[in-house]
Amino acid sequence: MAGFYLALEGVTRHGLQTATKRILQGSLGHAFLPSPPELRQECERVMKPILEARVRDNQERRIREEMAKDKPVAKWTPESRARATAKWEAEKAQQRLDNAAEETRRDQYDASPEGCTARLKAAAESNGKEFNLDKIRNAPSGSFQQVGRAA
Repeated sequence: MAGFYLALEGVTRHGLQTATKRILQGSLGHAFLPSPPELRQECERVMKPILEARVRDNQERRIREEMAKDKPVAKWTPESRARATAKWEAEKAQQRLDNAAEETRRDQYDASPEGCTARLKAAAESNGKEFNLDKIRNAPSGSFQQVGRAA
């Protein structure tokens, strides 16, 4: 009995329960009860992935702590905060100007049938062709391909 106490010193309850279950299911390859070293080896086989995960977790934690220690911490001064705020406000103002210019350009674009016809006529004339709306046939493939033929 003392041999089992010595062999199982430091083994977790989970490791012993799982190893015992595996032994009873025939993992050792023989029918008789295991010796203390065999039981310890089976417990270590059960605990190996858990212990390896603990080692990895500890190593990753140590690396994260070292990185956090080495990372410089930026302190905001009133001057730096004012510079950052001014830069951000300038960027927002530029975005507003860009949006306003895009909306103005979009508003100037005439999407009415007359405006579209005028643009098609100008495109046809610039290509040296005569524009005649009656020559445009309806195409089942889509209106964009048909309009492209007119110009």
